[in-house]
Amino acid sequence: MSLFMSYIVGFVLIISLGIFAISGPTLVFFILFPLFLIMICNSGVLNQNESTPSQEHYIDANTAIEYSRLLDKIMRREKFYLIQNLRIDEISNHLMLTPKELDYIINQAKHKTFNQYLDDLRVLEVKEMINIPEYEDCDLKCLAEACGFSDFKDFENALFRVLHTNSEDFKEQYLEHEA
Repeated sequence: MSLFMSYIVGFVLIISLGIFAISGPTLVFFILFPLFLIMICNSGVLNQNESTPSQEHYIDANTAIEYSRLLDKIMRREKFYLIQNLRIDEISNHLMLTPKELDYIINQAKHKTFNQYLDDLRVLEVKEMINIPEYEDCDLKCLAEACGFSDFKDFENALFRVLHTNSEDFKEQYLEHEA
C-alpha cells in the first residue's frame, strides 16, 4: 500500500468518524495511521491470499540451469556428497541461496529432489571407486558407506534408479565393461 493511499484511507476514516476539527490528537492519528497501515501491509498480515508458483520463485529457468552448473562444479571439486546425512542448507550457503531456492533450482534444472541428486553423485562415485585397485577387495556395503550412503538399502534403491541394476550384479557388470 502506498503512502498516498494510506493518507486517503486515514482521511476517509477521520471523516467517517465525524472528526472535522484538526486538533493535536487528530493530527497525530492522521500522521501515524497511514504509517501503521503501510507497516501492516508490508508484513503480509493483510495480504494472505494464495501465491502462484511464479510469485514464490523469482528464479527463471535459465538462471536455474546456470546455478545447477555451478552446483555441479562445486560438488565435483569439493565432493560434499561424500558426507553422510548432508543437508540442503549446508550446500545452499556455499551458493549464497536459501535452501528453498536451491531445492527449486535442482527441481527445475535436474527434475530431482536434493536427496536424489546426492544419491546420483554417490552412485557414480561408487562406480569410479570400484575400479581403483585399492578398493577391488572392498565389499559394496563398505564402498557405499565411504561414498556417503548411511544405509545400504538407500544405495540399492539409488543404484537401481541410476544404473538400472541391482547390487548383486553391479560389481561384476561394471568390471566386465572395464576389462
